[in-house]
Amino acid sequence: MIVGASYGTLGSSRAQAQLRQILDAPELRAYIMPSSEYHLAHSLQAFDESGALKDSEQIRRLEALFTDFLVFIKITSQLTETHAQHQKEVEAFSWEELEQ
Repeated sequence: MIVGASYGTLGSSRAQAQLRQILDAPELRAYIMPSSEYHLAHSLQAFDESGALKDSEQIRRLEALFTDFLVFIKITSQLTETHAQHQKEVEAFSWEELEQ
């Protein structure tokens, strides 16, 4: 999940797009949650004195995104484990044993 904030109106969208492109490189093999960008514009005005977000809609959106991210982590973990198990089965496969 890629999250960003900026002083202006774009909410770090360009930086997030570049980071997504880098993380999506085959050499990194990073798992990136699709459609998970969170852009917070005008970040200087977005927080109260204690550092909490002021806007209840932004809080709701961010909480929903984190909930989705936890599901993404669980699914990705299951897929990774399944892939590793299948890889072991493939490596242990023998045509000679199959013919007997």
